[in-house]
Amino acid sequence: MNYNVFRQTITEISPELHPDDIDQLMQKLNVLEIQWTDAERIIRTLIDNLTKKRSEYDDFENKCKRLIEWFEHFLNTEINHRIDGLTLEASLDILKTEIRNLISDKRRSVNDLSIAARLLQTDITDQLQLQTLKQQIDRLEQQKNIIKKTEIVLKMFHDFEQGLENLRSWMMDTIETNLQKSLSINTLNSNELRAHQQSIITIEGDIEKHTTIVSSVLALGHYLLSEIDIRSRNINSIPRTIQSIEQRWTSLKDLIRKRKVELDTQHVSWKNVEDAIKRASKMITDHERFLNEVKRTCGQGLQGVKNEYKTLENFKRTLDNDEKDIQQITDNYSEIIRNHPTADSTGEIRSKIKEINTRWEILIGTVHQTMKNLKYMLSVHGDFQLRQDLLGLWLTDLDILLTNLEHLSEAPSNEKIRQLDDMDREIQEKQTKIEYVRTCANYLLSKTIDARGLTINMNELTKFCQQLRDLTKRIKKLKQKEMNSSD
Repeated sequence: MNYNVFRQTITEISPELHPDDIDQLMQKLNVLEIQWTDAERIIRTLIDNLTKKRSEYDDFENKCKRLIEWFEHFLNTEINHRIDGLTLEASLDILKTEIRNLISDKRRSVNDLSIAARLLQTDITDQLQLQTLKQQIDRLEQQKNIIKKTEIVLKMFHDFEQGLENLRSWMMDTIETNLQKSLSINTLNSNELRAHQQSIITIEGDIEKHTTIVSSVLALGHYLLSEIDIRSRNINSIPRTIQSIEQRWTSLKDLIRKRKVELDTQHVSWKNVEDAIKRASKMITDHERFLNEVKRTCGQGLQGVKNEYKTLENFKRTLDNDEKDIQQITDNYSEIIRNHPTADSTGEIRSKIKEINTRWEILIGTVHQTMKNLKYMLSVHGDFQLRQDLLGLWLTDLDILLTNLEHLSEAPSNEKIRQLDDMDREIQEKQTKIEYVRTCANYLLSKTIDARGLTINMNELTKFCQQLRDLTKRIKKLKQKEMNSSD
């Protein structure tokens, strides 16, 4: 804006104005010029800043787009070309070097872009552009999570392969070679038998220690199969590897069992059978002691009986599990005798096994009969309580009905007599149930179950019977009254 033109105009009209007005106009013009100059400078600065931010935003947008396109292409195409046709070991070598470096580099790029995006977000005022930027930030976060997931899967691959190598080496060098040697009684003397027995025990302990390791490696392999990023690249190699390890592990456990059976049967040692008999004898003794203590420890009264029954239920499940050990003793003995008919020529072991089986049958029978009796007593007690309560309610209803007839009913005498006859019949019909309740009560008292509570119940039953007799007398009296009245 040309301020000199304004000054020239003021000069031209100055003869017509007061000098003070001219000075005031000139001062305002100078102030306006200064303000206008400052405004132009500020606007130019804003335009420069906006241009710079727009350039930064475009640069961010392009980098973000290129990164996402690269990573999608890398996962879907490039990584398959890098690994295609290679073995699992070779694939893992590539993953441990080149691919790991690429992923780490891109993860750093994502972090840098995320920081830049958040800085841009603070300077944007356009809501549409701000929403777009937030969506791009979300996509960056998603890509970052995918990259992190890929790195985790990569580490799983490394752990899986390392675990496989360790297991293969252990199985082949330490275990399978030793177990391939079959035991023969014709070539081994007693010292060799003891040495072989100790070797089997050591190998079995080693196998037990490796159970957790094998489970972890197999679980890791199955987890890798569930990963989308892995299946497309190793859909065949990982299942084959897992199947191979599972088969070798199963074969290994079968082989150790086979060698143990060979050692036991060819050595014709009764140690295992005798130890099992001792354990079974102690187990039965403990069970017998427990059974004798159950009634005392479960408490008195009805609740004590319920506790005893519940305890015996749990004890029965324990016996069901222990029965397998008892049966195993007989099976092991039969196996030895089948291979070596003269091994127990004196019949000593057979007699011990027979004694164990006899004690076991007595124990099982005692538990079964006790539970049967307790269950019956609890059933009778429950039936007794229920029927007594129902009879009490019935008697109350009957008493109310009779009271109405005695004091409130205005029905004719013949109608009252009919209702009284119905009451008599109903009372007669209830006699069977009343007698059943008495029978239950007498049975329960004879078993001394919940003696205090049953005494109260018997008092209630006695009270009920007395009330019923009184009610019967009232019916008879009222009936006689109504019959006389009708005459």
